[in-house]
Amino acid sequence: MRSPFLPAALLAAALIAGLPAAAQKAVPSSGPAKPGPFTALNLTGLPARAAQFTLLDLRVTTGGQVLNPYDPIQADVTLNVTTPSGAALSVPAFWMVEFGADGRPTDAGAWHTRFTPTEPGIYTLRVRSGAAQSTPQSVSVTASDAPGFIRRSAAHPRFFEDSRGRTFIPTGPNIAWSTGDVLADYERWFDRLAENGGNYARVWMASWAFGIEWRDTGLGDYSARQRQAWLLDQVFRMAQERGIHLELCLINHGAFSETTNPEWKDNPYNAANGGPLATPGEFATDGRARALFRQRVRYLAARYAAYTSLFSWEWWNEENFTPISEADLRPWVAEMSTYLRSLDPYGHPISSSFSGGGNANLWKDGSVDFAQAHLYTARDLPLELLSLARQFQESAPDKPVVLSELGYSAGGGGDPLLERIHFHTGLWAPLFLGFAGPGSYWWWDTLIDPQNLWAEYAPLAAFLKDAPIASLRPVTAQSGSLDVTARVLRSGTQAMAWLVSDRYSASGVQRAQTDALLDGTYREGDPPVFPERRTTLTVRGLRDGPYVARWFDPQTGGWLSAQPVTASGGVLTLPTPPFTRDLALRVDPR
Repeated sequence: MRSPFLPAALLAAALIAGLPAAAQKAVPSSGPAKPGPFTALNLTGLPARAAQFTLLDLRVTTGGQVLNPYDPIQADVTLNVTTPSGAALSVPAFWMVEFGADGRPTDAGAWHTRFTPTEPGIYTLRVRSGAAQSTPQSVSVTASDAPGFIRRSAAHPRFFEDSRGRTFIPTGPNIAWSTGDVLADYERWFDRLAENGGNYARVWMASWAFGIEWRDTGLGDYSARQRQAWLLDQVFRMAQERGIHLELCLINHGAFSETTNPEWKDNPYNAANGGPLATPGEFATDGRARALFRQRVRYLAARYAAYTSLFSWEWWNEENFTPISEADLRPWVAEMSTYLRSLDPYGHPISSSFSGGGNANLWKDGSVDFAQAHLYTARDLPLELLSLARQFQESAPDKPVVLSELGYSAGGGGDPLLERIHFHTGLWAPLFLGFAGPGSYWWWDTLIDPQNLWAEYAPLAAFLKDAPIASLRPVTAQSGSLDVTARVLRSGTQAMAWLVSDRYSASGVQRAQTDALLDGTYREGDPPVFPERRTTLTVRGLRDGPYVARWFDPQTGGWLSAQPVTASGGVLTLPTPPFTRDLALRVDPR
């Protein structure tokens, strides 16, 4: 999707409206603020024991005040950690205002620092600011079976894994914002996603959503957006409780565009609003703009990096809709990624995105850990995705590729039946073409939730459970029928396949409707008829020997049948059971 459902300025105002003055412009402390160094630091709230991968949210008292606690030049407070294995880590502390369940502030603000231990043993922690430092404290961390953080897989670089080395397949839609009751909406969306085996969502820090810096804040002071920052905290906590991992998009293209979903007129970086830039294209090259954004990055890393529910950082949504050239973008991404990694001891993957994205030169840079595709098309997905996958084979041959936006139409409002088919095939087709996960559909609140398409995730999750997908590669397969497309993943000893009828597609439904009109049998409102298909599937390259073939129904999530089979001469040919829409298969050694 390209823009919110209401004007951005109205939505931004709605998030703040109705709150007391303290919520709209929280001040660091009562009394006159005096810039100066902190002299008495103390770390509070550290337990004697904690479990591995448990977030520790600690308070810091400083014995002093500053004019702007969000400015690290005025207030540079850092948590220094010595791990059980002897590594020295540093994470910045941050200023935040606490809010209650009613969304109203419960304090005037305080210093916090967050840290998540990743190994068992004794940790030593202290806070520093300039020459001042707190007394060292220790916490004993016990081992746990929690999955921990998501990272790019070392063994299978085109996939992700958790801290236990288990393959992570990001499965879920964009859930970028809420225009209603934010926490109630996210609780419902996350519940439905998790109940159906989903584990991923993409969230935007747009001005009308969770952005902490906009025209109502100016630059470098986030006090007017502390409620938005708190709301995002709650979203991360809800996700963490449900095993969902969030891709956090830091900049939406409209903020620096004058043509595509333009918001530049309200951007605090705009000179018309007191910012340093005459045009949005200067953002990546202007020294003051880069310094101010680095300050924002520092704050976001300090506040959110410790969540295991943070899957990845995304710099831009569709940067090519801004006037920033790729020649200027790449050094900017390199600079910001280097800086972010210095603040994030957990190694969260970093990426960015473009409209399309298959040919972007950025994917070749070490500054990003994975590539992303955005695809809006009414054409049949198996063919469209095959073309896109081939582009990424050239531009990102050794990195995961995530189809992080997918839709039948970029404007929404498509035929519900065709959208539902598009959504389903967008879940299954990408994995069989080499993408690191299923397609992440865009229309979460106008399609997925109203039509309860959350249930579509459950069959895919059941099929992928314990599947060795990271060790398989897309290979050419042969269907015995011209009206059935087959896509196969294979290693030397295992295979997975997905077959889809040509009628089960937007164009297939439309062709059938046209044929019915021509022969006079069309009746408006009649559901489409998907004829029964039977074919054969031939997989080449399997090691000779006995296997078990298990057929699966992607529509119902049920296993259909299992049969012993034998590969001979490197070839395995199987007759399919009858199906009308699509069919999946797993072949494992006996």
